[in-house]
Amino acid sequence: MPQSSQNPFNITSVTDETASKNTKETEFSSNLKSDQNFDYTKKKASRADLVWSLIWIFTISLLILKFAVYQQVNVIGESMEPNFSTGQMLLVNTINKNIKRGQVTAVYEDKDAGKNSNYFTRFNTKFYLKRVIGLPNEEIEIIGSTVIIYNSENPDGFALKENYVGSRAKLVEDQKKYYFAKTKIPSDSYFVMGDNRSNSTDSRVRGSFPVYDIFGQETLKYWPLEKAELFHLPEYPILPLSDSLKSIRDEYKTKYSKSTV
Repeated sequence: MPQSSQNPFNITSVTDETASKNTKETEFSSNLKSDQNFDYTKKKASRADLVWSLIWIFTISLLILKFAVYQQVNVIGESMEPNFSTGQMLLVNTINKNIKRGQVTAVYEDKDAGKNSNYFTRFNTKFYLKRVIGLPNEEIEIIGSTVIIYNSENPDGFALKENYVGSRAKLVEDQKKYYFAKTKIPSDSYFVMGDNRSNSTDSRVRGSFPVYDIFGQETLKYWPLEKAELFHLPEYPILPLSDSLKSIRDEYKTKYSKSTV
């Protein structure tokens, strides 16, 4: 009986279908991997875009703070020693006008220069670095190294405890029996002094500084790095005037009033 030319088991057909199926599975797997790689690349690109966006935002924010809010000030001279010395660099906040006692400030060297100042004024002027001692509407009196403040809460006066003033500066002022007669501070002005009292040109000579002459308040001492620190307001406990200080005050008042007549 002659054999049939047809394959009774249809092996070729099965093999072809299997190959086709395997090809489709390979194509599907390849497409899936391609899609996964594409998604991963997109996610990676998105993360990179986010990082760069944050960097740009941070950089722009720093520039805004640098040019609109903060200004670098270089310390020159001895008037604020021992707390500030030549070569140090500070950042001062130029928009905060909430000025408190003990705040270290940069004031215009030329009084009234700040009255008509603009953004570019800061680049062609000099500043004094001084500490705010007396506030608007207060009265101030200085006996030797002791500062006495008179205000509505303390009409009889209280002595400032100034730990930031060096012992040498205090000794010099006490030994020369320095006296600054009681003076009223105008309502829009501040009485500023250097920490190195014996070597500072300040409100004792130049008078109170109007608020517009206060360029900025120290925020950060950043150079040299080993001395970098944020500014902290000193605390001023209320110290009633001692009998000995009152006696010295009366003595100085009498002495200086006679010498100026």
